[in-house]
Amino acid sequence: MPRVATATVDSPPEPLPESDRSLWPLGEGILFLNHGSFGSPRREILARQAWWRDVIEADPIEHLGRRCREHLAPAREQVASLVGGRPECLGFTTNATEGVNAVLRSIAWRRGDRIVTTTHVYHAVRQSLRRIAGEFGVEVVEVEIPLPIRAAAEVVERIDPLLRPPTRLLLVDHVTSPTAVVFPVQALVDLARERGIDTLVDAAHAPGMVEVDLATLRPAYFAANLHKWVGAPKGAAFLHVDAAHRAQTHPLVTSHFLGEGLAAEFDWQGTRDITPWVCAADAVAAGRRIGWARIRAHNAALAAFGEAVLRERLGVAALLPEDRSMHGSIASVALPAELRTRFGRVEALQACLRRRFSIEVPIVEWQEWWLVRISAAPYNRPHEYEQLADALDALRRGR
Repeated sequence: MPRVATATVDSPPEPLPESDRSLWPLGEGILFLNHGSFGSPRREILARQAWWRDVIEADPIEHLGRRCREHLAPAREQVASLVGGRPECLGFTTNATEGVNAVLRSIAWRRGDRIVTTTHVYHAVRQSLRRIAGEFGVEVVEVEIPLPIRAAAEVVERIDPLLRPPTRLLLVDHVTSPTAVVFPVQALVDLARERGIDTLVDAAHAPGMVEVDLATLRPAYFAANLHKWVGAPKGAAFLHVDAAHRAQTHPLVTSHFLGEGLAAEFDWQGTRDITPWVCAADAVAAGRRIGWARIRAHNAALAAFGEAVLRERLGVAALLPEDRSMHGSIASVALPAELRTRFGRVEALQACLRRRFSIEVPIVEWQEWWLVRISAAPYNRPHEYEQLADALDALRRGR
């Protein structure tokens, strides 16, 4: 546990317009501080999805068989414009992990190749790398990035020595899942490119949370979710591949359009529900109504408020730079040792918060740390983080 530092609790941001909780389908009585796991679409987006399903089911051969690509094209344009990408470089997937796996399965690995990632890697992706290593004789190196992190340069300095032969791919999170760190991806992508190494950015949390401009970032591969911070229905995600790698990158399911371009191959992988992707266009448009920069700023400020409330109440130090340069709209706060002693397992503490306080929030065990990871979505309010702090403080004191 780092040295305890007093957190400064600033005033929380004013609520956004069109942010009343009733606009989302979240159940009454649940204090929901876990938007980061699966997101939650607005009711208007779910209504649009229901309309599309009715249209498709009323004439499935016409809309799914003949017009699938036509229906997906506007969504591809909208999503590409949101992230500064190119529509022809973008293929839809059901989640970011599927996009990561599509890349890993498309590369012609040679025995002895090395993939570099970090100890903050999402566990499902870690398992994917483990499988690749076993099948192809690839070495996977997880670079230790310990907490607390005092500056983004620490991350670059630790990864830098590994960006040399036989490293062939750098797989780095844009925003880490267990620890809620916004990594310095631009610096890492630029450095890897200078060394002739491709970068796969696992951006599961990035679109809608932080500003994304793929024209500037220029990674070889960028896999991201749309059902988290963009607010599309669950099952909406994408993979963006640069021009140099597009022809060699294929979806996990090979179907009729092999070799006809990335968009065509990803659009049709057999009979699937295309409505999450179609409605991604509506989700992007809904965010533009308020302003994506405004949404990102509000959520980041609210997460900062929630983190400060928890740190002050629990008496724990910051895990990331105080200037908020590595923060987004999720934040992980270290939990005091008393909670580990009392509950023994993170699952037990998380279940207790849900059962006794109706609070839905993830408790994460990462290396020697127990962390509570809060999310800040437009429907969240400042008092909810105070309620969480009250609950954790009561449990810490054995009440």
